[in-house]
Amino acid sequence: MTPGVLAALGLVLAGAILGVPVAGVLGIVALTLEFVHWIWATRGLDGVRYARRLAARRVAWGEEVPLEIDVWNRKRLPLAWLRADDATSPGLIVRDRPAVDTEAFGPTLRNTWTLAPYERVVRHLRVTAERRGVFTLGPVDVSVGDLFARPAATTELAPIDTLLVWPRTVPAPPMIRPERWGDLDRARRGLVEDPSRFAGIRPYSPGDPIRRIHPRVSERLGRPMTKRFEPSRERDVLIALDLQTEAGRTWELSFDDAAVEELFVVAGSVARSLAAQHASFGLTAAGYSGLPRRFADVEVAQAAGQVERVLDLLARLSPTPSAPFETLLARIERRVSNGTTVLVITARGTGPFVRPLRRLRRAGYGVSILAAGPDAVAIAAAARAAGFTARAAILDGPWPTATRLALA
Repeated sequence: MTPGVLAALGLVLAGAILGVPVAGVLGIVALTLEFVHWIWATRGLDGVRYARRLAARRVAWGEEVPLEIDVWNRKRLPLAWLRADDATSPGLIVRDRPAVDTEAFGPTLRNTWTLAPYERVVRHLRVTAERRGVFTLGPVDVSVGDLFARPAATTELAPIDTLLVWPRTVPAPPMIRPERWGDLDRARRGLVEDPSRFAGIRPYSPGDPIRRIHPRVSERLGRPMTKRFEPSRERDVLIALDLQTEAGRTWELSFDDAAVEELFVVAGSVARSLAAQHASFGLTAAGYSGLPRRFADVEVAQAAGQVERVLDLLARLSPTPSAPFETLLARIERRVSNGTTVLVITARGTGPFVRPLRRLRRAGYGVSILAAGPDAVAIAAAARAAGFTARAAILDGPWPTATRLALA
């Protein structure tokens, strides 16, 4: 028995023994309240369904995602109140419903309803985020009150929804020069072949140039055969993102949030520009991405959805480096074929990693530097003085409001 029931029984007995009717009546009323509370404590959560639905799992920064909260009281008992406290990641914003701080979850999305028997309510909200990243909604703490609005029962539901917010991207100029045959631009679509990289033969197809026919093999096989060449590597680009924004040892540094976000805006915009040029590209960075390893990679490819894979990784990356950038550059030779252009995006001087860049160039890789941040022009000038191709990536305003990326 609960203390309330014992107290009510005590009042009833005292009223009967002492002949005080008021005490007996108060005891009966208290017993009634306790009985009602017991019913809602044991049955209040029965038949209560709570569902949360996000309209999308991935969204670009600045966009809003519709969120539906669906509650259904599927029983005869009415609920004076039902409260749902959804744990939310810091930085996740629910429009028109400010977060509250709770002892159990911290920042919390709180919704309350009064539900009649078998009543169902769907609430429509909008969700956005302060910056790129991985954000979660859940778990949820569901509580109900009895007929007299006293807290009766509570439970925790485990479903968690994840929202991946891509970094902001803005229009950017072409990142690679147009490839040419003679005085004509090569087609931007389709396979771009390098005539100096002979790769074998294939059967002749209508439309193949006559000069591509291999006469000796065609004569030996008795049917026309065409020379085949490997694709030009000039269209293969690996974006190497330097997450460190100031000089020093990686484990001793703090980070400037605005400078790091600007780096991600530049990297995402460059990826979209490369995809628009139908280039084969990938991404590598020394940062944590939710996996138990220090480096994060998207392999160089031209497959459909490549830019989405790069943006997914940019959204998951930590704002602080997991290893020195020089270590990241040293592993490129083991992962990417030579002839690939390594496009370094950095917001600091190239002095600490000039030697690994020169080693990559001697190994047959193209090296290009894209400087970002407030000192981008000076960083690019210093890189050119060191013998590298370098340009400054300049946004036309702070990263949350910029509208385009210019190269200088």
